[in-house]
Amino acid sequence: MQSKTNYGLALFLILPIVFIGYWIDRHDSVWLLACFAISFVGYITLLRSKKCTLKELLVIGILVRLLLLGATPKLSDDYYRFAFDGQLILSGENPYTVLPNEIEQRTDFETSLVKNMNSPGYYSVYPPINQIFFSLPSFFSGENLIIYAIFLRILIILFEILMALVLLKLLQFFDKNLHLFALYFLNPLVVVELTGNLHFEGVTMFFFLLSILFLVKGKILRSGIVFAIAVGTKLIPLLFLPFFIKRLKQQSIAYFTIVALGILILFIPFVNEKLLGNIASSVDLYFHTFMFNGSIFYVMNTFLQQITGFEYNLYLLGDFTPYIVLVAVLLMAILEKNKGWLALFKSILFSLLIYYSIASVVHPWYVINLMVVALFTNYRFPYVWSALVLLSYVAYKGNGLVIESTVLLIVEYVLLSVVIGVELIREYKKRVGGIHGAGVSTRTLHQ
Repeated sequence: MQSKTNYGLALFLILPIVFIGYWIDRHDSVWLLACFAISFVGYITLLRSKKCTLKELLVIGILVRLLLLGATPKLSDDYYRFAFDGQLILSGENPYTVLPNEIEQRTDFETSLVKNMNSPGYYSVYPPINQIFFSLPSFFSGENLIIYAIFLRILIILFEILMALVLLKLLQFFDKNLHLFALYFLNPLVVVELTGNLHFEGVTMFFFLLSILFLVKGKILRSGIVFAIAVGTKLIPLLFLPFFIKRLKQQSIAYFTIVALGILILFIPFVNEKLLGNIASSVDLYFHTFMFNGSIFYVMNTFLQQITGFEYNLYLLGDFTPYIVLVAVLLMAILEKNKGWLALFKSILFSLLIYYSIASVVHPWYVINLMVVALFTNYRFPYVWSALVLLSYVAYKGNGLVIESTVLLIVEYVLLSVVIGVELIREYKKRVGGIHGAGVSTRTLHQ
């Protein structure tokens, strides 16, 4: 009977997500937010249900993903670029040296992809492992975009299941409550953005967590190789490496060498004289061209408006914000006191928070990176953010028009700041209480 009740509760999570996956466009913000709100109610209710077994939670998470199998991504157009890069690789071309809008001889399918992608004037910035993921479905689907999306989604679902298993392994290793994996695995944002919209943050973080699992078990070589694969999927794990130095000590040189060689090997098939320049130009354009759902970056831009008179100061801000992040992360790594592997996740969590706070673009699926590492800390603000960040979808008005609401940006980031502040104060009090408690215990022993 209890299982029937749990699966009944799961309908409040599953049905709105399925509705989003198949029928709601991103400019239908009222319906979109309403469905997400209902699914979050189901999500929270399931998490608060003490009688859900690990098996039930795993089954529910897999089921909701499988039900999205035939959906066409409606909240993101990134998959058009994925399919285009896949077609290039199958035809023997290098996605890092080809501009989609400059190809003269295109099939009707490729023309359709270029027409619908959001940045046809940019070289691909997706690393080699991503390119493998893009090309495999193309091999089986030919020029059928629906079949392509289904095959790519199958791969992502498989890695999401593997992610759940790695989460359980690491939670067990660090003596954490195993049910915590459901915070990630059942989260509506995670399900919709990864399985529904075909983003690769989950795959990246799977490889990262697997590398940590190997590290804590003393398997340096395997960990380094897998970490390189994580970077080969998305570059974001590079931000975490400074925190490895104190933990690995003299082994850090060997570890970084393995990672560097692994990344180099992954890029070898794509190497030519234009590779670095083209990737650098696309990354440079990213930092200097786009603004969406930013926080501190927007505040800095508003401040500069008063000085420069320009509404957008991307070129000025984009020149130095990456260096602010780099310096902040290096300082965190130098000043870090707790060198344990569990404390690594807290350091990474706040390095990501700094990175996305200063970023000019914060898409909803970016928050997933914080959600993964937060599971191994006492902080839950990324899970609050996973709901608040959905307000950013209100900016999409249809026909490619994006108009952000200052009010909603303030609501999102003020509420997030309050939650972060409350959690920081709570952790501080807990730490101070622990120190005082230890002091009392010591005096008692001496008496």
